[in-house]
Amino acid sequence: MSLSTWSAATTPFNSVTSLIRHDGLKELDIPYHVLETIHYAHLEVDASGVVSLPSNSPAHPRRWPLSRRLYDTALICLVEFFTTVISNSGSSVVDAATPVLGVSRLSTICCFTTVYLLGQGFGGLILPPITESFGSKYVYVGSTLGYALMCLIIGLAPSLASVIVCRLVSGILSAMPTVVAVGSIENNWNASERVWMIYMWSFFGTMALSIGPVYATFITESSLGWLWVFNIAAIVLGVLAILCCFMKESRPALVLQAHVRALKQSTHFTGLTPANQMSRPTVSEFAKTTLLLPLRLFFTEQLVFLISLMGATVISIPYLFTEALTVVYHDSDHLTTQQTSLVFLALAAGLVPTLLTRLWDQHLATSRHRAHRPLKPEDKLTGFLLAAPLLAAGLWWFGATVPPLVHISPWISIASLLLVGFASLEFDYVLSGYLTDVYGSHAASANAAMCFLRAVVGGAYPLVGQQLFTTWLGGANNATFVLAGVATGYCGVAVWFQVGGMRIREASKFAKEIVEKDRASL
Repeated sequence: MSLSTWSAATTPFNSVTSLIRHDGLKELDIPYHVLETIHYAHLEVDASGVVSLPSNSPAHPRRWPLSRRLYDTALICLVEFFTTVISNSGSSVVDAATPVLGVSRLSTICCFTTVYLLGQGFGGLILPPITESFGSKYVYVGSTLGYALMCLIIGLAPSLASVIVCRLVSGILSAMPTVVAVGSIENNWNASERVWMIYMWSFFGTMALSIGPVYATFITESSLGWLWVFNIAAIVLGVLAILCCFMKESRPALVLQAHVRALKQSTHFTGLTPANQMSRPTVSEFAKTTLLLPLRLFFTEQLVFLISLMGATVISIPYLFTEALTVVYHDSDHLTTQQTSLVFLALAAGLVPTLLTRLWDQHLATSRHRAHRPLKPEDKLTGFLLAAPLLAAGLWWFGATVPPLVHISPWISIASLLLVGFASLEFDYVLSGYLTDVYGSHAASANAAMCFLRAVVGGAYPLVGQQLFTTWLGGANNATFVLAGVATGYCGVAVWFQVGGMRIREASKFAKEIVEKDRASL
């Protein structure tokens, strides 16, 4: 019921009277001053005292001032960028840290990188439902501050125990900007704006994987030493944690609850209730939706299984290259450690052309909207259709232009990494978006499966990278050719998704609602 239909009530300000209508619903006698307060708060209330937050209300997070939304989103991107930089810096400090920890080089890699990413995979499962129940603002503050503290402990008191515990905890906390951030961005931006905001978030995160080895290598080989990789991280993230205190809770249900509490306090009228009551999940509900459903989707849904596998193997390539590029350029081409780390900038440069695919996606969406034709999930696969063959081409190119097969200018092989960098972002952005479009209300669980597998693969890559590119497959050329062969197979998957995506979705009981909408639009 609209506020404009209410008339003044004669009941005392703090009284709550009600009557039962013939249809069985409770109808409250709401004082006029309460209705006025609700009106000025840009909310709506029905005859039962249920307050709702319209999507076009200035009180809705998507209608907040632009500066407010940009501040929160930029801060999320910065936290994601710097935590991801630190996530891929472990392999670059391993040689300096191994004598301090007193274990083998492989064990040190495991402590710094594998443990971290396993923690991130676990955090990606448990943090989303926590933020859905309690909001994200204070979790951002706590996770960023906790991450800074973990880095500070490593920097001030390095030991095997402190590295294992702190890297595990910081990995769990890093899931906040890496996994939960998509929901925060969705709360603040409408559909057309969200495309660009999530793209920027993905761009910063993927670029950070390439910046991490450069950052860690140059600090480790400077007069500061490897401990300052973590001391600097502690300082920067400590500042970001303070800035997070000025974020604003953006989950609409929690925003509405806060408004209703304020209305009750200011009007002394206790008969109001929010339309979207938040309920805390039980332990069994938590286990079912957070742990069991992602596993069920991964093992029973073709799309979730294939996308998780492709995303995990491709997006995690920078973790593999922290070891592989050392073999190729430092050991074989005799570049210095710092020069070798700079090769990662080629991966970062490859991210820039992805802007063109986003512009094409926007053009396609605009054209369909003008023609009154909705977009199907498969219409948004352009980036994947480009990235799959470019990834294969880049890896074949790289494998054919590095020692021991040939000894030519390293610049020739470095150029191929531009294609790999382009593909890594497109696989991440497009495939995650495809899962979201296909699985609708189950999208969080579908993406959780991919994020967890990505963490496992990313953690395993550095452990096998050096052996894979030296002894196991007969050298860097064969190892890269194996990866290129797998990437070539992904080209067939891309075409299969584009041509038969709807048929695959028809066979899924989880994706039927989206298929029915697509068929209704034809």
